[in-house]
Amino acid sequence: MLLQLAFTKGEFMAIISCPACGQKVSDKAPECPKCGAAIAGLDKEKLAAMERDRRLNLNQSLVTQSMLAMVLFLAGFFFYWQLPPHGWQYYAAILAIGVGFIWYLVNRVRILMLKRKSKHGL
Repeated sequence: MLLQLAFTKGEFMAIISCPACGQKVSDKAPECPKCGAAIAGLDKEKLAAMERDRRLNLNQSLVTQSMLAMVLFLAGFFFYWQLPPHGWQYYAAILAIGVGFIWYLVNRVRILMLKRKSKHGL
């Protein structure tokens, strides 16, 4: 969670990630300038718990998006096999297959990157 140290006015301050939004902010700041979450007065355990909750919520969001992408992909296949060729619905089904497949792959890669990032403690 500690990203870097900065030397300001004769003292060191840590640049940390906001536990609520992930924005880089000074550990001396009373609140995050982006989301307004209170930072001052939080101990390391509370900051770690908030960061863990933020990553868990992001992971759940990505899993939900992956499932929606899979539904789009499967619906496209269903309509692809049910519709006669050369109609606009047929081409919309092909588009749904492509978009659903790419959306699914992108979300799975994002989930893997999030897991790798949390595994290495970054």
